[in-house]
Amino acid sequence: MYNKPWKPQPDILFSSEKKNPYKGNDHVAVVVTNYNYEKYVIDCLDSIAAQTHKPLSLVVIDDNSCEDNSRAEILKWMTDNEGRFVSALLLHNVMNQGPSASRNTAIELCSAESIFVIDADNEIFPTAISKLHAGMVRAGADAIYSQIVEFGARSGIGSADLWDVQRMYKNNYVDVMSLIKRSAWSSVGGFSHIEEGWEDYDFWLKVIDKGLDVVFLPEILCRYRVHSTSRTATEAYKSHFELETVMRYRHPSPPRTALAGTALSSAVVRQNGRAK
Repeated sequence: MYNKPWKPQPDILFSSEKKNPYKGNDHVAVVVTNYNYEKYVIDCLDSIAAQTHKPLSLVVIDDNSCEDNSRAEILKWMTDNEGRFVSALLLHNVMNQGPSASRNTAIELCSAESIFVIDADNEIFPTAISKLHAGMVRAGADAIYSQIVEFGARSGIGSADLWDVQRMYKNNYVDVMSLIKRSAWSSVGGFSHIEEGWEDYDFWLKVIDKGLDVVFLPEILCRYRVHSTSRTATEAYKSHFELETVMRYRHPSPPRTALAGTALSSAVVRQNGRAK
């Protein structure tokens, strides 16, 4: 996996683990990345604790927040809510690493086979993990994503749709708020650091390059906060053409095996949607 050249080990600020009473592969770990999100992180964590899916672990990684008191707020929340989780872990990057390296570090320390990734300013509805996990198991997929709803600076329904390899090579319409098998994350080398953004898009293109199976659950399960001054709306937007060049260099064309599997994946999703 491609990270920044410096990757010091994070500090462990909180750690709690109890014997996992759940059998099988139902155990899911939620990875939360935080960077100066004191205003939003508790709402994010509350939405995770409220999940109907019981065998849940939580890993929060703070990417050296320096402008607010979010680390202390997270620590207090985890102390108060550790009983909800099979395990709970709060990590602190001693140097800012960016979202990709932070996610990789957190996932490396997860024991669950299924990983849900979310940034600390977003939220999920109570049945999100349960429905995504059931859909992934039923479809035998490597990853599954749902529709999102936007809130904050803009309101509306997200652009998620059926997994289509050719369409993904034109532009990204799948958010990183998805359930991913740990083995899938490992096989693509984790998240890669891309200057100016588009790490999420790069991850999905790497999934396509490996011919992994991804499916879409057509339900609104996640809430995506839109910031008028977010990195996507500022730096990444200004660097749009440079980033397109980077993506074309890293992923010149979809492999034939991925194109052949597109129709099958879409059919599985539609069948699963009717069965719910």
